[in-house]
Amino acid sequence: MAWLLCRNKIKVGIMKPFATSSKIYSNDNNSQDTAILAKAANIREPDQILNPVFFPIPASPLMAAEILNKTVNLKTVIKKFNSLKEKYDFILVEGIGGIMVPITTRVSLQDIMRKMNLPIIIVSRTKLGSINHTILTISACKETKIPIIGVIFNQTPKHPDIVESLTPKYIEKLTQVKTISIIPSMDKCNFKKIGSYLGKNTIIKNLISDLTDK
Repeated sequence: MAWLLCRNKIKVGIMKPFATSSKIYSNDNNSQDTAILAKAANIREPDQILNPVFFPIPASPLMAAEILNKTVNLKTVIKKFNSLKEKYDFILVEGIGGIMVPITTRVSLQDIMRKMNLPIIIVSRTKLGSINHTILTISACKETKIPIIGVIFNQTPKHPDIVESLTPKYIEKLTQVKTISIIPSMDKCNFKKIGSYLGKNTIIKNLISDLTDK
Protein backbone atom coordinates (compact mmCIF):
# COMPACT_ATOMS: atom_id res chain seq x y z
CA MET A 1 0.00 0.00 0.00
CA ALA A 2 2.83 2.42 0.85
CA TRP A 3 4.48 1.74 -2.52
CA LEU A 4 1.19 2.36 -4.32
CA LEU A 5 0.66 5.68 -2.54
CA CYS A 6 4.19 6.77 -3.49
CA ARG A 7 3.54 5.84 -7.10
CA ASN A 8 0.61 8.24 -7.02
CA LYS A 9 2.79 11.14 -5.82
CA ILE A 10 1.45 11.06 -2.26
CA LYS A 11 4.03 11.97 0.37
CA VAL A 12 3.48 8.96 2.60
CA GLY A 13 5.14 8.23 5.91
CA ILE A 14 5.07 4.91 7.72
CA MET A 15 5.13 3.78 11.30
CA LYS A 16 5.27 0.48 13.16
CA PRO A 17 4.74 1.76 16.72
CA PHE A 18 5.25 -1.63 18.38
CA ALA A 19 7.20 -4.65 17.17
CA THR A 20 8.48 -7.84 18.72
CA SER A 21 10.58 -10.59 17.18
CA SER A 22 12.94 -13.41 18.04
CA LYS A 23 15.84 -11.36 16.70
CA ILE A 24 16.92 -7.95 15.44
CA TYR A 25 16.46 -7.74 11.67
CA SER A 26 19.36 -5.48 10.60
CA ASN A 27 21.67 -2.67 11.65
CA ASP A 28 19.18 -0.12 10.32
CA ASN A 29 15.89 -1.64 11.48
CA ASN A 30 15.08 -3.76 14.50
CA SER A 31 11.91 -5.05 12.86
CA GLN A 32 11.67 -6.60 9.41
CA ASP A 33 8.16 -5.15 9.07
CA THR A 34 9.52 -1.64 9.57
CA ALA A 35 12.27 -2.24 7.02
CA ILE A 36 9.77 -3.42 4.40
CA LEU A 37 7.42 -0.49 5.05
CA ALA A 38 10.24 2.07 4.86
CA LYS A 39 11.54 0.57 1.62
CA ALA A 40 8.06 0.50 0.09
CA ALA A 41 7.51 4.15 0.99
CA ASN A 42 11.06 5.07 -0.07
CA ILE A 43 11.72 7.05 3.08
CA ARG A 44 14.70 7.38 5.37
CA GLU A 45 13.87 8.09 8.98
CA PRO A 46 15.65 6.91 12.14
CA ASP A 47 14.37 3.52 13.23
CA GLN A 48 13.60 4.83 16.71
CA ILE A 49 11.03 7.17 15.14
CA LEU A 50 9.44 4.63 12.79
CA ASN A 51 9.48 1.87 15.40
CA PRO A 52 9.81 3.44 18.86
CA VAL A 53 9.06 0.23 20.78
CA PHE A 54 10.85 -3.03 19.96
CA PHE A 55 11.45 -6.10 22.09
CA PRO A 56 13.50 -9.12 20.91
CA ILE A 57 10.93 -11.62 22.16
CA PRO A 58 8.05 -12.79 19.92
CA ALA A 59 5.21 -11.93 22.28
CA SER A 60 2.78 -9.12 22.97
CA PRO A 61 4.50 -5.86 23.95
CA LEU A 62 3.11 -6.25 27.48
CA MET A 63 4.50 -9.75 27.98
CA ALA A 64 7.80 -9.02 26.25
CA ALA A 65 8.33 -5.90 28.34
CA GLU A 66 7.62 -7.74 31.58
CA ILE A 67 9.92 -10.65 30.66
CA LEU A 68 12.74 -8.20 29.91
CA ASN A 69 11.90 -5.97 32.87
CA LYS A 70 11.28 -3.02 30.53
CA THR A 71 8.54 -0.42 30.26
CA VAL A 72 6.57 0.96 27.31
CA ASN A 73 6.59 4.75 27.08
CA LEU A 74 3.31 5.55 25.36
CA LYS A 75 3.85 9.32 25.47
CA THR A 76 7.00 8.87 23.37
CA VAL A 77 5.10 6.76 20.83
CA ILE A 78 2.40 9.42 20.40
CA LYS A 79 4.98 12.21 20.25
CA LYS A 80 6.88 10.46 17.44
CA PHE A 81 3.66 9.75 15.57
CA ASN A 82 2.73 13.44 15.74
CA SER A 83 6.18 14.44 14.48
CA LEU A 84 5.70 12.20 11.43
CA LYS A 85 2.26 13.70 10.79
CA GLU A 86 3.87 17.12 10.46
CA LYS A 87 6.26 15.88 7.74
CA TYR A 88 4.01 13.71 5.57
CA ASP A 89 0.67 14.04 3.82
CA PHE A 90 -0.44 10.58 4.93
CA ILE A 91 0.83 8.13 7.56
CA LEU A 92 0.40 4.39 7.09
CA VAL A 93 0.53 2.75 10.52
CA GLU A 94 0.95 -1.01 10.87
CA GLY A 95 -0.40 -2.69 13.97
CA ILE A 96 0.89 -5.71 15.83
CA GLY A 97 -1.22 -8.86 15.90
CA GLY A 98 -4.90 -8.22 16.57
CA ILE A 99 -6.70 -5.14 17.78
CA MET A 100 -6.86 -6.34 21.41
CA VAL A 101 -3.13 -7.09 21.73
CA PRO A 102 -2.07 -5.69 25.14
CA ILE A 103 0.53 -2.93 25.04
CA THR A 104 0.47 -2.38 28.80
CA THR A 105 -1.78 -3.76 31.54
CA ARG A 106 -4.24 -0.94 30.86
CA VAL A 107 -3.74 -0.16 27.18
CA SER A 108 -4.42 -2.29 24.09
CA LEU A 109 -3.64 -1.62 20.44
CA GLN A 110 -7.24 -0.46 20.10
CA ASP A 111 -6.62 2.31 22.65
CA ILE A 112 -3.55 3.48 20.72
CA MET A 113 -5.59 3.66 17.51
CA ARG A 114 -8.17 5.83 19.22
CA LYS A 115 -5.45 8.05 20.66
CA MET A 116 -3.94 8.49 17.19
CA ASN A 117 -7.41 9.02 15.68
CA LEU A 118 -6.80 6.36 13.01
CA PRO A 119 -9.31 4.62 10.75
CA ILE A 120 -8.57 0.95 10.20
CA ILE A 121 -8.16 -1.46 7.31
CA ILE A 122 -8.58 -4.99 8.64
CA VAL A 123 -6.42 -7.64 7.01
CA SER A 124 -7.93 -11.10 7.24
CA ARG A 125 -7.83 -14.46 5.47
CA THR A 126 -10.45 -16.80 4.10
CA LYS A 127 -9.41 -19.89 6.05
CA LEU A 128 -11.63 -21.64 8.58
CA GLY A 129 -12.08 -19.48 11.68
CA SER A 130 -11.72 -16.19 9.84
CA ILE A 131 -15.40 -15.31 10.13
CA ASN A 132 -15.23 -15.43 13.92
CA HIS A 133 -11.93 -13.52 14.20
CA THR A 134 -12.90 -10.85 11.69
CA ILE A 135 -16.35 -10.24 13.15
CA LEU A 136 -14.85 -9.92 16.66
CA THR A 137 -12.40 -7.31 15.35
CA ILE A 138 -15.16 -5.41 13.55
CA SER A 139 -17.37 -5.51 16.66
CA ALA A 140 -14.55 -4.13 18.84
CA CYS A 141 -13.99 -1.28 16.38
CA LYS A 142 -17.67 -0.42 16.17
CA GLU A 143 -18.05 -0.50 19.95
CA THR A 144 -15.25 2.06 20.37
CA LYS A 145 -16.22 4.05 17.25
CA ILE A 146 -13.02 3.36 15.30
CA PRO A 147 -13.85 4.05 11.62
CA ILE A 148 -13.48 0.95 9.43
CA ILE A 149 -12.46 1.52 5.81
CA GLY A 150 -12.97 -2.14 4.95
CA VAL A 151 -11.44 -5.60 4.93
CA ILE A 152 -8.64 -6.96 2.77
CA PHE A 153 -8.44 -10.74 2.48
CA ASN A 154 -4.82 -11.71 1.97
CA GLN A 155 -3.08 -14.85 0.66
CA THR A 156 -6.26 -16.37 -0.74
CA PRO A 157 -5.62 -19.79 -2.34
CA LYS A 158 -5.37 -19.77 -6.13
CA HIS A 159 -8.02 -22.48 -6.20
CA PRO A 160 -10.23 -21.77 -3.15
CA ASP A 161 -12.79 -24.28 -1.97
CA ILE A 162 -16.41 -23.25 -1.52
CA VAL A 163 -15.92 -22.14 2.11
CA GLU A 164 -12.90 -19.99 1.22
CA SER A 165 -14.82 -18.50 -1.71
CA LEU A 166 -17.84 -17.56 0.40
CA THR A 167 -16.08 -16.30 3.55
CA PRO A 168 -15.68 -12.65 2.38
CA LYS A 169 -19.32 -12.52 1.28
CA TYR A 170 -20.57 -13.84 4.62
CA ILE A 171 -18.45 -11.40 6.63
CA GLU A 172 -19.73 -8.51 4.53
CA LYS A 173 -23.31 -9.76 4.86
CA LEU A 174 -23.07 -10.17 8.65
CA THR A 175 -21.26 -6.90 9.41
CA GLN A 176 -22.13 -4.52 6.54
CA VAL A 177 -18.39 -3.78 6.29
CA LYS A 178 -17.23 -3.82 2.69
CA THR A 179 -14.55 -6.05 1.25
CA ILE A 180 -11.82 -3.85 -0.22
CA SER A 181 -9.88 -6.55 -2.01
CA ILE A 182 -9.24 -10.30 -2.13
CA ILE A 183 -5.52 -10.76 -2.76
CA PRO A 184 -4.54 -14.16 -4.16
CA SER A 185 -1.48 -16.06 -3.02
CA MET A 186 1.41 -14.94 -5.25
CA ASP A 187 4.70 -16.53 -6.25
CA LYS A 188 7.71 -14.48 -5.10
CA CYS A 189 5.38 -12.04 -3.40
CA ASN A 190 6.63 -8.51 -2.59
CA PHE A 191 5.19 -5.06 -1.93
CA LYS A 192 5.40 -4.07 -5.61
CA LYS A 193 3.33 -7.06 -6.70
CA ILE A 194 0.73 -6.45 -4.02
CA GLY A 195 0.70 -2.71 -4.73
CA SER A 196 0.19 -3.31 -8.45
CA TYR A 197 -2.67 -5.68 -7.69
CA LEU A 198 -4.35 -3.23 -5.30
CA GLY A 199 -3.86 -0.40 -7.79
CA LYS A 200 -6.41 -2.04 -10.09
CA ASN A 201 -9.04 -2.09 -7.36
CA THR A 202 -11.86 0.48 -7.66
CA ILE A 203 -12.15 1.11 -3.91
CA ILE A 204 -8.39 1.68 -3.60
CA LYS A 205 -8.46 3.97 -6.64
CA ASN A 206 -11.17 6.05 -4.97
CA LEU A 207 -9.20 6.25 -1.72
CA ILE A 208 -6.12 7.46 -3.59
CA SER A 209 -8.22 9.95 -5.55
CA ASP A 210 -9.58 11.38 -2.30
CA LEU A 211 -6.02 11.85 -1.04
CA THR A 212 -4.68 13.43 -4.22
CA ASP A 213 -7.62 15.83 -4.43
CA LYS A 214 -6.87 17.33 -1.01
